This record gives sequence, C-alpha cells and structure tokens, in this order.
Amino acid sequence: MDELEGSLANENDFTSPSVAITFDDGFLSNYTLAYPILKEFGLPAAMIYLSTGFIGTNNAPWVDELMDILSTTKSSTLIFPELLGDEVLNISTRHQKRVAVTKLFNIMLRLKHKQKIIKMQKLSKMLGVDEIIKENAERKMLNWDEVTEMSNNSISFGAHTISHPTLSKMEISEAKREICESKKEIEARIGKKVRHFAIPNGKKEDFSEKLKKYCKETGLKTVVSTEPGLVDGKSDPYFLRRILPPPPMYVFACELARYMFFKKIS
Repeated sequence: MDELEGSLANENDFTSPSVAITFDDGFLSNYTLAYPILKEFGLPAAMIYLSTGFIGTNNAPWVDELMDILSTTKSSTLIFPELLGDEVLNISTRHQKRVAVTKLFNIMLRLKHKQKIIKMQKLSKMLGVDEIIKENAERKMLNWDEVTEMSNNSISFGAHTISHPTLSKMEISEAKREICESKKEIEARIGKKVRHFAIPNGKKEDFSEKLKKYCKETGLKTVVSTEPGLVDGKSDPYFLRRILPPPPMYVFACELARYMFFKKIS
C-alpha cells in the first residue's frame, strides 16, 4: 500500500496487472492460514487492517457475534418486534439461520452504533445464548504477539477503527476517536507509523467528506472502501475501490479476470 500510495501521489498509472493484497478486521486466520501462504510464495507485503478493540480478546466484530448467536440458539423461531415488526422468522435449520443473519444484518447495519449494541444484547438474551457464548468463546481474532511477529516479517498493518462501527451512524467526534485511537494503538504496539485505513463496511454511505478530511489531517495516506472496482493513477486515495473475494475460489478468479483483463468497473 505504500507503493500504491506513492504512485497515486504522482498520478501514475500502474503496470498491469498490479495487485495489493489486503485483509480486513484482523482475524486469527490471517496468521494461521494467510501468513504461511504469503511466506511460502514470497508475495510482497500484504496489508492487514486491524479493528484494535478485538485484538487479543475473545470478542469479534458485531456481525460475527450475530452469527454466533443464531448458530448457538436452540430456539426455532425469532420474534423481535423492535427490528422485525410483526414478522416471525423461522430459525429451525442452518439454512434458515443464515437467512435470518442476512436479514438482521441488513436491518442493524444502518442503526446508530449504540442502538446496534443494545439490540445485540437483547437478541442474545432473548435467544438464551448470552452465557453459553461467553463460556464457550474461542478466540477469532489475532493477538498482539502474532501482529508483532508478522510486522517483523514483511506484513503491514493499517487501522480499521476500534470497534468496527458504522462511522456515518455515530457522532463525528466518536467516529474520529475510532479512527485516531486505532491508529495510535497499532503504532504503539508495532513501533511503526500507520499510514493506511479501511472503512468498516466500506460503502459510500458509511463514510463522509468530514471523515475523509480528518484522515488526511491525522496523517493517513490512503483509505480503502469495499466498493468494487480497479484503482488507477486518477483514483481518490481516500476512497479506493477493491476487488472482493466471493467464495468459492473459482468465482474469485472470475472476478479478478473480469476486472483485471476486461477492465469492467461497476
């Protein structure tokens, strides 16, 4: 990402195909799965964007906790008028639980962050899994020892807020704190400057011009989104597009081919 930032600063186009490998959130699998592969193939330094409030804990971003709640509950139906109105969701099978997760995610994503946390707590108690999840929690995220080891071996780290909120649904002062404090925490832990940031959720409506300006003021050089597409010398460094990796792998390969070789930007 440092090389990419330098090319953007000079408004240079890239030698095709050029790829920057990025990972969001800071999941443990970045260390157990991705890191060995990056080393084995000698790939250039990847960028991992950390949500620092979860690093070294048994907690995870809210959508992962939402999946845990639905997958753990023994309830076969969900009635939650505050979110669903009169609708009753069937959650008796694994497929129906996945459908419910998607529905709840799309509803809760646009709530103010504090409201979202309250609704998650109510949902957990309502479905009788609050204590079960706490007792059986397994670490999903990296710890700081793993971050430090990777940082010492060519893996770069960027900021991704503290608690992975929807920044546009917070007071501007809280959103700025989420950005600034995650940046400072990573710098203190790895002893290196953090120059890059990833927007939680990553869509246009999740960010703002005020936050873009703040990222510039706080010393960040690039901001990545999850809006799909390519980057070129004229791209806005504070709202860069990325090609997302939909499973299975052959679908991701098709996405890469579509963007890289056919230049089809959505």
